[in-house]
Amino acid sequence: MAEIMTVLVTVAMWIVGAMGVIGIPVLGIGLAASLSGGSTEISGIKALADGVMPGQLVIGLAGLAVIVPGVIFICLQLRRILLTLADGDPFVPENARRLSSIGIVIAIMELLRILTVMAVRLVPTLVGDEPPRLSTQFILWISVAALFVLSQVFREGTRLRDEEKMTI
Repeated sequence: MAEIMTVLVTVAMWIVGAMGVIGIPVLGIGLAASLSGGSTEISGIKALADGVMPGQLVIGLAGLAVIVPGVIFICLQLRRILLTLADGDPFVPENARRLSSIGIVIAIMELLRILTVMAVRLVPTLVGDEPPRLSTQFILWISVAALFVLSQVFREGTRLRDEEKMTI
C-alpha cells in the first residue's frame, strides 16, 4: 500500500510542478496584457486579457508561486514518510518533524493567500468594481491542527518504540 501511495504522491507532485511551469508564465503574460489595456505582444505571441482585472491575475500568479513549491515540498515530505512505512518502521523522529513541517507550510501558504487578497484589495486599479472576497478556510486550519496532533503521536510512538527496544 505504501508503494501505491508513493506513486500517487509522486504523480501529484509532477502535475503541480507542470501546472507551475505552464501557469506562471501564462498568468504573467496575461497580467502584462491586462496592465497594458487588454492586449500585448511578447516575442511574437499576442496575449489578450480584455475584461480581466489585473487583481485576478495577481492573485492567480501569487497563488501559483506559493502553491507550487509548497505542494512539492509537502509531497517530498510525504514520500519520505511513506519510505519509512514501506521499510516497516514509520515511528522515527524524522517523521514527527516532517508532519510538523507539513503543517507549518500549509499554514504559511494560507496566510500568504490571505495577505495577497488583502494587498490586492488595497489597490483599486487592480480590482475594479468587484474586489476579491476575503475568506478563511476553517477545515484547512483544522487540518493543520490535526497534523500537529499526528506529529505528537509520532513523537510518542517513537519514544515507546525506543523504550520497547531497551526492554528485555
